Amino acid sequence: MTSDHIFQYRLAMPSCHVYPGAHVGHRVSNGHLFKRHEPLLAYPDPRRIDLRASVLDMFGHYQVRVYQQHSLIDVLLLADLSASMNNNVAILLDCLDSIAESAFSYGDRFSFIGCGGKDPVHYQLKHCQQRGALRALSQQLQSDSFTAHNPCWQYVPPHLPTRPSLVFLLSDFHFDLSLLTPILPHIRQHDVVPLVAWQTGDYDNLLDWGLVSFQDSESRATRTLFMRPALRRTIVQRFEQRRRHLQNFFRRFGCEPLFLQDTFNTAQLQQYFLQRAA
Repeated sequence: MTSDHIFQYRLAMPSCHVYPGAHVGHRVSNGHLFKRHEPLLAYPDPRRIDLRASVLDMFGHYQVRVYQQHSLIDVLLLADLSASMNNNVAILLDCLDSIAESAFSYGDRFSFIGCGGKDPVHYQLKHCQQRGALRALSQQLQSDSFTAHNPCWQYVPPHLPTRPSLVFLLSDFHFDLSLLTPILPHIRQHDVVPLVAWQTGDYDNLLDWGLVSFQDSESRATRTLFMRPALRRTIVQRFEQRRRHLQNFFRRFGCEPLFLQDTFNTAQLQQYFLQRAA
């Protein structure tokens, strides 16, 4: 994968991980960012004794300089693998490759959970740092078809990271958002980036006049409608209402959804993190 598929990201909160990495962490250790002074007995490293701070200490203790350790983070892609996502397989695969490669570039650990219907966590990759395992998962996702059921999010919480992590939540969200209730208390401790995968052809570029057949991706039910300008405008308005509803829903949980129209664009995700850091 080329560098134009890699984006830079930051966790919204300091990392709690014990292993050194590229992100600001809670722990103090060898680093470049001064954090505070501590007594020599607490951090017995004579190389870091600060003579000026020691002279000014009212109790006469030697003071050492301690630094903030940069730590790695866990990056998770939690994807909806219900039947409605069959039209978004290309977006799913591009997201998988780009997010995983970006995590590898930082030395972070990447995980993937695919939430389907009958087999809710059939696709899973945990703490991956090997491109071979990533390619095998990508090939499997590309060859399989997804189940015609709403995603069973209630089975996901036991598989989520225990430490605060960067979680990308990918779906078209063409389901009742109350289905997300089982996982919302568990993902609030994480830095969540909702990725909304929509196909423009589902609501735009429709005929002004004529018969149009629509098929529900989950139930497979087909309905034929006589398309006319008023109905076409209504469909477009419903999608715009859905967009605002998703924005308001996720903003209540402190995260901003990113809408992916037809394709995944790494530059769009990079701009998302740049705006969030501004």
